[in-house]
Amino acid sequence: MIKKNKLLNPYLLLIISFLAIVLLGSFLLSMPFVFRDNPNNEWCHVGSYMDAFFTSLSAMSLTGLTTYPDGLVNTLSGAGQIIVMVLVQIGGLGIVTILTFLFSIFRRKLQFRDRLMISQAIAFNNFGEIVQFVRRLIIITAVCELVGFALGLPVFIALFPGDWSHILSYSLFYSVSSFNNAGFDLFSSTNSLMNGLFTNNGGAILTDNWLYYYFTIYNGFLSLLGGISFLVIIDAVFEHRNPRRWSSFTKMILASTGALIVVMSLFLFFTDGLKADNPMNIFEVILTIINCRTAGYSVYPISEISLPGKMICSLMMFIGGSPLSTAGGIKVTTIFIIIISILSYFRGKRLPAFKRNFSDNIVAKSMSLVFVVVTIIVVSFILVSLFGVREIKGYTMNEAAKEDLLGLYLFSCFSFFGNVGFYTGIEPYLSVGSKIVLCFLMLLGHLGPMAFFQIFQNHLDKNSNVHYSFVEEDFLIG
Repeated sequence: MIKKNKLLNPYLLLIISFLAIVLLGSFLLSMPFVFRDNPNNEWCHVGSYMDAFFTSLSAMSLTGLTTYPDGLVNTLSGAGQIIVMVLVQIGGLGIVTILTFLFSIFRRKLQFRDRLMISQAIAFNNFGEIVQFVRRLIIITAVCELVGFALGLPVFIALFPGDWSHILSYSLFYSVSSFNNAGFDLFSSTNSLMNGLFTNNGGAILTDNWLYYYFTIYNGFLSLLGGISFLVIIDAVFEHRNPRRWSSFTKMILASTGALIVVMSLFLFFTDGLKADNPMNIFEVILTIINCRTAGYSVYPISEISLPGKMICSLMMFIGGSPLSTAGGIKVTTIFIIIISILSYFRGKRLPAFKRNFSDNIVAKSMSLVFVVVTIIVVSFILVSLFGVREIKGYTMNEAAKEDLLGLYLFSCFSFFGNVGFYTGIEPYLSVGSKIVLCFLMLLGHLGPMAFFQIFQNHLDKNSNVHYSFVEEDFLIG
């Protein structure tokens, strides 16, 4: 007999809805009307469906990298750019969040089963307050993006004097892209603000102009704010404005994020800020580390970062931002729990943090997550190395990229899993097989490995219903 009113697995619903929007976006981005009528740009006429799918998934997963060699402005029409921006907005808020918000508007009250399923899908524990949480999330996003839009107006007024259609549309696009940590650069496929917005536009505004620093600072702040958990913003703004009353989760996120940025910035400064050839200044170091969290804008050429510097950036991309935010990675809370558990082991006693102890279950889950993700990245690196790159008629890969393909493959795997989208120079030349592997990493990084695990096992955190246990035994390790 078939059971009635059986709840659809919320994690399966999340993945299906995500892929449905990606497929719809890829279909729209493969239509002729989204390409700019530019006879000198062959890519506008030969762009494949795989490139449209890649761009759509990159926008939805907030990776912000495209395989179009000439960037979005020179390849896509205004309609195409709007489609990309809408996909970024949906990816940042989440399709379940948007549907919940619309559903709450047209219906007086959500049923218990609806609240339960939605809370599981967006990883929010208090399903009784799910509607209020979604509304606050929408308000926070709208306010931050409108503020970012207003802050961007002086930059685009200077770049496009009198052209208000471009001033308004570009300022809005960059605000949405930055807060949602997508990091799309309209004017360059490299996501480098030096080679895109501030130099390719006729060279009118150069990187030594105050507008460049103004633009990169406020965009960095927007991406940093988007990578902070919405729960933290709600706790600090709506519920407890007194820092002493903040939850342990809020304190953990803010302390971990601040410490991570400071420590990683110091490491990167020692590796690349003190080198003899084209050293990074402190501004470039801090902005690079902030963008490594998941934004993906580059203020310093990625190809010129040293090998130790690339390792630091890879670790930062691997960690990412905070849970329930627009950031990718394994999240700072995972690393925090692992560090606390390691310190507890060496101290021989359980160490509290912010007057809280952490269960053995969350420690095991955190370590399992790190192990699984590292394994997936290594396997992906092997597959991308096997599939390799291809030649594109009319375009030539940078010589430096050709000489360091294996290193760039590994760096790209970290970049795509963390939904960072740093441009390494090989992306437009990737084979179809390599693009498929990196698409999987984007999907996994955005939705999280735990969402896929929960499809097959709905009771990961519950004890088995058995009435016996085996004798524990310790084995030699190490």
